[in-house]
Amino acid sequence: MSQGVDHGNTPAAWTLTILALIGSTISGVALIATSAVLFWVGIAVVAVGCIAGQAMRMAGMGTATARR
Repeated sequence: MSQGVDHGNTPAAWTLTILALIGSTISGVALIATSAVLFWVGIAVVAVGCIAGQAMRMAGMGTATARR
């Protein structure tokens, strides 16, 4: 068994996951409410989550990429 494996349980991964969940929820509600603006706001929240997660990973708060 490999030591030090955290399966992505890092602050960067949690930030991305939470923001993607919030953005998806906003977009889902917008589909029900037929609001195009709110839908795109939800998509923007998901995009911000992706950027924030990557920035946090680059800052050392994520899992390091395995080098072979």
